[in-house]
Amino acid sequence: MGKDKKKHSKKDKVSDDLLDVAAVSLKKFRKVTKEISKLSTGQKLVGGIALAAAGLAYLAAQETDESSAKDPAPDDDAPASEAPAPRRTRKLHKHQSE
Repeated sequence: MGKDKKKHSKKDKVSDDLLDVAAVSLKKFRKVTKEISKLSTGQKLVGGIALAAAGLAYLAAQETDESSAKDPAPDDDAPASEAPAPRRTRKLHKHQSE
């Protein structure tokens, strides 16, 4: 009789109660902090530097996106019809063609 009955997973249930959501968040946070505490000091240092570098790269990319979205002031020396060259966003390998 039990073969056709589907079991419901706890992950399927979405709770609207703020306290339940907070409890689940705390459980996940504790699990992550336990894993971090198992790392050596060197691993923590390298991970922190990697996170900082990724954050700085993200902020730099956001700055270039914002500056390219704004219209630059036209120079008196440059013709108005001249557009800046498009930037290449990724490198091509030797075997790939453009």
